[in-house]
Amino acid sequence: MNKRRVLVTGLGMVTALGLDVKSSWQKALDGVCAIGRVTGAPNSPVQAVAEVNGADFLAIQERFKEDALKEGERRTMFALQAGYSSLADANLLEQPGQRWRMGVSLAAGLPINRLEDVAQWLTPQGQFDIAQFGRQCSQVQKDSIMRNNSNRAAAVVARRLQLWGPNCTVTTACASATQAIGTAFRMIRDGEADVMVCGGADSMINPVGLVFFVLLGAACTTTDRVEEACRPFDRRRSGLVMGEGAGLVVLEEQSHAIKRGARVYAEVAGYASSLDAYQVTAPPADGAGAVASMSGALADSYLRPQDIDYINAHGTSTKLNDRAETLAIKEVFKGHAHELVVSSSKSIFGHMLAASGGPEFVFTVLSVYTDEIHPTVNLTQPDPKCDLNYAPGKKISYRGQSSHDKSDSLLTVTGSDSLLTVAGSVRAALSNSFGFGGQNSSIIVKKWERRE
Repeated sequence: MNKRRVLVTGLGMVTALGLDVKSSWQKALDGVCAIGRVTGAPNSPVQAVAEVNGADFLAIQERFKEDALKEGERRTMFALQAGYSSLADANLLEQPGQRWRMGVSLAAGLPINRLEDVAQWLTPQGQFDIAQFGRQCSQVQKDSIMRNNSNRAAAVVARRLQLWGPNCTVTTACASATQAIGTAFRMIRDGEADVMVCGGADSMINPVGLVFFVLLGAACTTTDRVEEACRPFDRRRSGLVMGEGAGLVVLEEQSHAIKRGARVYAEVAGYASSLDAYQVTAPPADGAGAVASMSGALADSYLRPQDIDYINAHGTSTKLNDRAETLAIKEVFKGHAHELVVSSSKSIFGHMLAASGGPEFVFTVLSVYTDEIHPTVNLTQPDPKCDLNYAPGKKISYRGQSSHDKSDSLLTVTGSDSLLTVAGSVRAALSNSFGFGGQNSSIIVKKWERRE
């Protein structure tokens, strides 16, 4: 109970919605879906994706010209943009301080496997010419896996933004970013750092990346009405829709933030992770691993289940995950499960794989900060086995003072086709990330109340 308190003081993200957190949040509240048709791959079995648009990527390259020339890898450029934005938002870009007490905890997915780097050194017989490759290896594409280790993005962000403290990279499939944020939270709480820039960046919208998820049987392969392809908790859901981007936040020790007059979005209250090790691509039907991570986060936060008002679900739009996550929420929250609100950000900007927990954490924090919850889009025919309040098609806006007993907080005050206004506030929220291989992680944020 005497451990240091950790606050969220800066937000940054790059998604198919755009580069600006404020406008992206408003689009999410309005139910704007950023999923569209993949560019430049008309024969790909995957057509529905959420790509960062070309103009936005050019803007990132213009901001970081030197890095764009040297690096070029999309996930690294996304991480730089989101990291820069989060530090600027926290007013820590130029502020003097102990940069050795400021670090990076970043999730990164698999580097790009460039087919050109295989085809270029194939013999007429279809064999890889190792000797020729050795003589010409400098010609490898600059964004290739051969030039970019998993820790490349974290190292570049730290160097560029002068964050000389602890530095780590987390690669645990789709749970990576939430685990990276949880790791940073614990570093600050335990006194290893005062400030951490943390989250995730990923991009696998490339031929090998797209085919990989088709072979796993996890990708949505619809070719019609691609903007409606991602439909978490809907009975017609048919697989994940891949997105790309980054979400990074600034976590800061409370006294450090107060001393410099920082704006506080929320307080990180608790974090936990688990490994169910059931199947590589499927959770156990009862969601046991998710139960363990959510229960652990609640225990770590010293909050009760009834203190949580919102869950940003992993919500992948796959048959197995959505049902297992629903069962897990019911197991952890019991009767309160039907009183809290659940929604899936992936319905808006796709599944960013290792990065997914980053932008989703940003939206979770904003829900607590603004007392608004974005809808789950494309949820029009609910799966009977997914029977919680997923805010289908309507943002929820809370108005009024919070109370310890919110049993009547979901009484409708006003409603429309796109908005539901209810009494109370979002006192605390939980964000889930579950990954291939059985990785599970949950993190809780709550409204900050200053106590010395």
